[in-house]
Amino acid sequence: HITRTYGGVALTSPTEQSIHQRHLEFTREKDAIGRLAAELVADGALVIVDAGTTTEFVARYLEAEDITVFTNGIGAINILMRKEDVSVVVLGGRLRRVNETISGAEAEGMLRSVVADYAFVGADAVHPEYGVASRTLEQSRLKTLMMQRARQTVVVADHRKLGTDQFSYWSALPAQWRLVTDEDADPIHLDRLRHVGAHIDIAHPLRAVTDTADQKGNQP
Repeated sequence: HITRTYGGVALTSPTEQSIHQRHLEFTREKDAIGRLAAELVADGALVIVDAGTTTEFVARYLEAEDITVFTNGIGAINILMRKEDVSVVVLGGRLRRVNETISGAEAEGMLRSVVADYAFVGADAVHPEYGVASRTLEQSRLKTLMMQRARQTVVVADHRKLGTDQFSYWSALPAQWRLVTDEDADPIHLDRLRHVGAHIDIAHPLRAVTDTADQKGNQP
């Protein structure tokens, strides 16, 4: 997006969608990404789950026993509270309603006492030079700390998020990290991310047997 300014133009971040709108988009891809990412977690692990619609699918598919999850996402909290084998620690702070995210000094202070096995981090964008994008400075600070306080960072992002740089707030990626994305990711973007330490896992969305196209093809 371009905004007119005195004497020229400036790039601005893409318009932010409501959490409801985001829940309706690319659901199959997010489901597959969350399913694959959740398989990394072993019994007894301590994990950080960032807020976001893709990380909610990670929370949904966590099947390991006796795990502890620190999260700042309202959606993830609602999912995890129903899992008996999961101890949930809610990161405190200010609630941002548009994306149901909690962030601030309280959340940062809690994370400084933690060393997690995994941090599952959502992203508005993933860029090889800038890192992981956020909508606000507070969210960016918290994502940075999540990655610093985890033995392994796992960024979960569908193919739309890769390569764009139209955001103002970024969190630097660690030297080695993991990206779980979907099969429509641009190979050029993936190669650039590999050059900055990414180990990449490709998730393949489940396809219904009774797909509309198949039904039409099977008609007499």
